[in-house]
Amino acid sequence: MKIFFIHHALRIKGNPPGPNDKIHKLGIKDAKLTAILLKRYQKMNGNLMSIYTSPYYRCKKTANIVNKHIKVPIIEDNRLNEMNTSGGENWLSLQKRIRECLIDIINKHSNNDCIACVTSGVNIAGFISLAYKLQPNENTPYIAMPSCSPLVFEIDKNSFETK
Repeated sequence: MKIFFIHHALRIKGNPPGPNDKIHKLGIKDAKLTAILLKRYQKMNGNLMSIYTSPYYRCKKTANIVNKHIKVPIIEDNRLNEMNTSGGENWLSLQKRIRECLIDIINKHSNNDCIACVTSGVNIAGFISLAYKLQPNENTPYIAMPSCSPLVFEIDKNSFETK
C-alpha cells in the first residue's frame, strides 16, 4: 500500500495559525502541481482510492484543489489535525494519535491501494515512525516539510502489524 503524505498548501502569514487559516496564492499553485503529479500517478497505476484530510481549512482547501484533478472521495479525520497544545497534547501523544489514525486507514484498504493524506507538516513524524516500524518517543526529531510536497510511504500489509 502507498500513502502519500501531503503537507497542506502554504498559508497566508500574518494571521494566527489555526483551523480557519487561508492559503496563499503560491500555495494554491503548489497544490495544483501536486494534483498533476497525483493524476499522473493515478493514470499509470489506477489505484488512488481516496484523500484523507484534516478538517482545518488549509488542509481541506488543499485536498479539494488536488481532488479537482483526481476525483476520489475526500474523508475528513480530526486525528489528522496538528498538535493541540492548549488541549494538553504533547509531542509524544501527537505521534501516537497520528500512528493510530494511519493504522485505522491502512486497515480499511488493500495492499494494492494508494491513498493521500493532507495534513500539517508536524505530523510527518507519525508517518515516519509507522513506515519504519519505530515506536513514537519524546526524542523523535521534528522534521520540517515544505508546503504541498508529496512524500510517499510504502507499507506492505503482509509484513506489517496493524493492530
